[in-house]
Amino acid sequence: MARGGRPIIPTGGTAQRIQDQRNRSTHSIPLDKLIPYHRENVNGNPIFHDYAQEKLEQLANSLERDGQVENIIVFPSEQQPGMYEVLSGKQRTRAARLVQQKHPERNTLNATVLDLQAVKANTFALGDLTYVLTNVHRRDQLLISELGMAFEMQFQAEKHQGKAAAQGTDTLTELAQQNQTSPSFIKCARQFIPEIAISEVIDLADSGSIPVSTASQTLTRMNKETQRALMEKLKQASGQEELSSYCKKKLTTAALRALKAAYDTRIAAAEDVQSNMLTEDDTAFLFTDAKPKTVFKAPTKQALQRVIPEQLWGDQKAASDYLINAMEELKRYKEKYGEL
Repeated sequence: MARGGRPIIPTGGTAQRIQDQRNRSTHSIPLDKLIPYHRENVNGNPIFHDYAQEKLEQLANSLERDGQVENIIVFPSEQQPGMYEVLSGKQRTRAARLVQQKHPERNTLNATVLDLQAVKANTFALGDLTYVLTNVHRRDQLLISELGMAFEMQFQAEKHQGKAAAQGTDTLTELAQQNQTSPSFIKCARQFIPEIAISEVIDLADSGSIPVSTASQTLTRMNKETQRALMEKLKQASGQEELSSYCKKKLTTAALRALKAAYDTRIAAAEDVQSNMLTEDDTAFLFTDAKPKTVFKAPTKQALQRVIPEQLWGDQKAASDYLINAMEELKRYKEKYGEL
């Protein structure tokens, strides 16, 4: 589902390419000829998690009672001749195998068979797009890591084709339009993939134990060595308490921003790899009752307008010069007369 509960409806050229393929004739494929999409794994883990047993049995009961309502989408496997890789319908295939255990004669599923050459063109761009968009469209309550890996696959497929550039839009905007969500949400979700975040941070995001939008701007911007060191300290401090519940209390928005500010300071002053790590002083507030160090927050437009003459509001350079001169004047005043 799209964020906000609306179903995802592919738009533009992507929708047309997928629909052109789905309009192909229906085939009855034996269950023992159906295998998972060979590109569905990232670092050995599937992008979309399998249904839990209870949910899978509910799907099997529905399939047994009502029959197959919608075709699965497959294409002939190049790696395993004679087999068909499933782009959409892996969970229905798993459910159908449960039905087959009670009804051996029900050993096929209706499938739309896509053309192998079309699927694999541009490094499996159409295969990846079909796999992502149909799965995200059908599922609800996806984990942030599932969305992150799905958006990353979709991002690379669109970028590889160069379609967004040809239309005069950037790839992130293209994804946002296809998924009926915002570019900022897609950018945020893509931070929680194994290439960027360590598994403990991904798990915390999936469980809702950390504020995801803030964590995407803080924890996942740190290098993995720093992420691991921080998680290890939190594990030791949590004691008998579950790490997720401990982090939910400690890794608040304010705390994450304080950690990021400290990390940025270390990076700016780093002379070698070791010196950019967070120190005990940087993280001490996480293990005591002390409040996180206040992070600088830029003044709002309204606040600036209260101190800058109105006639300068439309001239950015003049307004900047006015502020700089005012700060220099204040510095000279303090040097001569002390505090105001």
